[in-house]
Amino acid sequence: IFGIIKGYGVLLALSFLLGIYFSIRRGRSRAMNDEVVSDLCFGVLLSSIIGVRLFYVMTHLSDFHPWYKVFYIWEGGLTLYGGIIAAIITVFYLSRKRGLQFLVVADVMAPQVLLGVGFTRLGCLLNGCCFGMPTDLPWGVHFPDACAAGYAAAGQALHPTQVYSSMLAFLGWGLLLYLDKKPFITGITFARFLIFYGASRFIVDN
Repeated sequence: IFGIIKGYGVLLALSFLLGIYFSIRRGRSRAMNDEVVSDLCFGVLLSSIIGVRLFYVMTHLSDFHPWYKVFYIWEGGLTLYGGIIAAIITVFYLSRKRGLQFLVVADVMAPQVLLGVGFTRLGCLLNGCCFGMPTDLPWGVHFPDACAAGYAAAGQALHPTQVYSSMLAFLGWGLLLYLDKKPFITGITFARFLIFYGASRFIVDN
């Protein structure tokens, strides 16, 4: 944006800000203190950033020579699974430390994960990463040569899997909110999140 701001970074920041806002609002419906929810959100923020990088590094060790290139985050290399796993572990730990029931906290925060995925996948589209296979469909996207998708596809139109993932994530966010009605069944929203996200990743990735 304007040649100096990364679109992916803007959308990632927006996803966290909205995630914190909606988590606080949803926490009130479960009689959770705003400050406690904010602390949990910042814990998730830090751990997920570490998780997305760490998971990528662990699965691409041969790419990091010399070793200190692990810290060159601006060169790319993030894996969403790592962030979600790290976030779940963090919520579990912080919930127990605060004397809260993990599944109650997970129910509050789970929909916002899909909201965040919706925005960050649009960031992937702008970044030219996480791209799909070549396609002849009219909505196939030609990426510039400077990004990973354009370099790998050599001018071919690609499935905009980033958009597919984003649309499914926003749909899932809406469904989880719609189905999350009183009386609350502890753990059901978190379970629905796991099922929906797993199914949507399977659909897009295959």
